[in-house]
Amino acid sequence: MKTHATPALTDVRSKLLVAALALISAVAALQQAVVIPILPRLVTAFDSPLTSVSWALTASLLVGAIATPIAGRLGDMLGYKVVLTVIVVLLTVGSVLGALSTSLPVFILARVLQGFAAAVIPLAIGLLRTNLQPQRVHSGIGIVSATLGAGNGVGLLLAGVISALIPGYAPLFWIIAALSILALILAFTCIPSTEVRRPGHLDIPGAILLSSALVALLLAISQGPDWGWGSATTLGLFGAAVVLGALWVVVERHVSDPIVDIAMLVDRRTIGATLASLFLGFGLFGAFVLIPNLVQTPVTAGYGFGETVLGAAIFLMPTTILMLGISLVSGRLVKRFSASAVVALGGLCTAIALVFVALFHNERVDIYIGTTILGLGIGLAFAALGIMAVEHVRPDQTATASGINSLARLIGGSIASPAISAVLVASIPDGATPTIDGYIAGFMIAAIGAAIAAVIAAISVRSAKKVGLTDKDLTVNA
Repeated sequence: MKTHATPALTDVRSKLLVAALALISAVAALQQAVVIPILPRLVTAFDSPLTSVSWALTASLLVGAIATPIAGRLGDMLGYKVVLTVIVVLLTVGSVLGALSTSLPVFILARVLQGFAAAVIPLAIGLLRTNLQPQRVHSGIGIVSATLGAGNGVGLLLAGVISALIPGYAPLFWIIAALSILALILAFTCIPSTEVRRPGHLDIPGAILLSSALVALLLAISQGPDWGWGSATTLGLFGAAVVLGALWVVVERHVSDPIVDIAMLVDRRTIGATLASLFLGFGLFGAFVLIPNLVQTPVTAGYGFGETVLGAAIFLMPTTILMLGISLVSGRLVKRFSASAVVALGGLCTAIALVFVALFHNERVDIYIGTTILGLGIGLAFAALGIMAVEHVRPDQTATASGINSLARLIGGSIASPAISAVLVASIPDGATPTIDGYIAGFMIAAIGAAIAAVIAAISVRSAKKVGLTDKDLTVNA
């Protein structure tokens, strides 16, 4: 079996492939982020309570969690280009439907279709690994992985700009639809067909059990603040997630062609990347919840700057810019220090950024310093995580391994939003806004998550040295 399907790709074709996949990944991330700041606008547009409108975010999150591992497995079996193209088509249709929707049920259906875009990253990494020359793989994966976080930042900025200039939500979705069409054109013209395939069939029982466990878990996490963490419904869903997850593991260990290779999932050479991604996702999305809310708090609360949605997005611009900039040099850093070491450094910087804002937040410059350090940390970590996730697996398992990593990051972010929100709500006295102590606690909790990711990645560096992996080994595997 060949490890690289198209070793003869020219320099221009290689660059076009990386650029196309980076744009597709950025659009996939952007579509998720733009909804967060416009939820209040959707409440007015659909004349529905926030608890109902929030399903526009929750439904997309649930579909993304389900689609990511399944699409990764299908990509290994059928070819990455085929599956990625189908996902971009669904994103395009969902974007158009969202722009045209006039009722909440139709809008949520549109968000369901858009939610499949979460599966783009593992497919993109699979395409890079099977089509680029070995010496280009690290830099290519780093660029595409970094666009995931940068896309979130651009999405918040885009939502802020559109919200400031145009009423309603339709313009945002028309813009995403246009970008999705461009992504579809690039998918057809710039992405070669994948020759590396993994024979087999889709594990339907495993897919159903995994999907059910994820639905139960993410429903409990996303709706827990509204239903009550101690309510029978929330606890029942958590219990169902545990039971279904255990059954899934049993089934996967006994089928000949599992949707997720449990041995690969728990292998000490790959589990570090999965856990680091989980905690880094928690830290990043924790920051994206805390910073915009902090700076938008009216100054009458004794803190905050009373910013608009656009103003809040501008505070995050250093993060977005640095994430994109660092992605261009991440490949060299990984070759020099290893992917695990770069992730460890990125996690440490992320933790430092969150602690800094927890301690210093009275001046605008304090926030800018924090988001600059945050961009450095997330840029380093996300760019190297994609490499860390796949460098020890066979080429035909690339999308599956990357899918597990993306799923972990998605779950980490899913946990962060309700967990941090619960901390803020718990700090609210009789007034309508959280206290500054609530924000400080939230930043510290997010920082702990990032610090744990750094420790896990550092341990992975030591483990790789212990089992004797060398740069030559990684080049062969990549």
